[in-house]
Amino acid sequence: MLEIAKDKEINSRPVENNRFGYIPLGVGLVVSPWNFLFAIMCGTAVSPMVTGNTVLLKPASATPVIAYKLMEVLEEAGMPAGVINYIPGSGSEIGDYLVEHPKTRFVSFTGSRDVGTGIFEKAAKVQPGQKWLKRVVAEMGGKDTIVVDSDSDLELAAESVMNSAFGFQGQKCSACSRVVAHEDVYDDLLERVKELTQDITVGNTTDKNYFMGPVIDQGAYDKIMGYIDTGKNEGKLVFGGEGDDSKGYFINPTIFADVDPEATIMQEEIFGPVVAFTKAKDFDEALDIANNTDYGLTGAVISNNRNHLEIAREDFHVGNLYFNRGCTAAIVGYHPFGGFNMSGTDSKAGGPDYLYNFMQGKTVSEML
Repeated sequence: MLEIAKDKEINSRPVENNRFGYIPLGVGLVVSPWNFLFAIMCGTAVSPMVTGNTVLLKPASATPVIAYKLMEVLEEAGMPAGVINYIPGSGSEIGDYLVEHPKTRFVSFTGSRDVGTGIFEKAAKVQPGQKWLKRVVAEMGGKDTIVVDSDSDLELAAESVMNSAFGFQGQKCSACSRVVAHEDVYDDLLERVKELTQDITVGNTTDKNYFMGPVIDQGAYDKIMGYIDTGKNEGKLVFGGEGDDSKGYFINPTIFADVDPEATIMQEEIFGPVVAFTKAKDFDEALDIANNTDYGLTGAVISNNRNHLEIAREDFHVGNLYFNRGCTAAIVGYHPFGGFNMSGTDSKAGGPDYLYNFMQGKTVSEML
């Protein structure tokens, strides 16, 4: 922001001095998700703040307390009243009202595709008394693929799939929910991922001996179990498939094999601990399958073939592409985050252009 605050150099003439700079947009609405409930909420709230805007912060209805604690910290640090305003509540009760309000200048949203596209549509309508076009910054999830080449480190590939698919119970937009493996290594990879998954412990993670905890709530549990039922008709259940909501919303890590690339569990975001495998006859087909969804958030390629990696660099169409590692765990400052297509507006959170989402350019010309 210190750099953005400086005027940008543009041309001037002997008779004229020209300056170009940025000014804030105005009052914005930030709608944050329940997963990564502090990191995403904090980043999306303070980005428009440091660019000079005021913010209505509406955290997910399942996680309001963490946002309240952030407010306490900001006020203790000296943030003036009215800069970030804590507005908890149900999305259906207050979310649409805030999105559609004529004085709302921008909306920053992280969450599901259905809600995000609804916000985009509502924000596009000019309301009575509104004198601007609202800007929308949206990150709406993914259907993320790890491609495993015939020439690759299979142990690295298996560990990458397991951690990316089942870390955080698969409740992250970057989670690996699809594996496309070359037919020469498909069976060996599947068997090794199964072996690693068998060692995953599921339970109350306040006990650190457990790797996987519960999913967020009953609605998520029912949705994920519904996808598992669908998967049993679309592929071969290799591991898992069970759930228990008697003392929490626990779902065992689940692996399906031999799934058609067009199948439901290969196309729709599940947001739970479910991964589907399909095979490809060569690397070109693997990339075609990886690109065949509406999403484009993250992806990974496990390969020792430099030519294939360079092909993927150009032709694997995701916002965050990783080579020889998993497709999750973007680090602030290292991996600016955001996706293509139905994964959102490709505003790279943490990247060099992210703050410009909340500002507009202004030219001032003075005759000398």
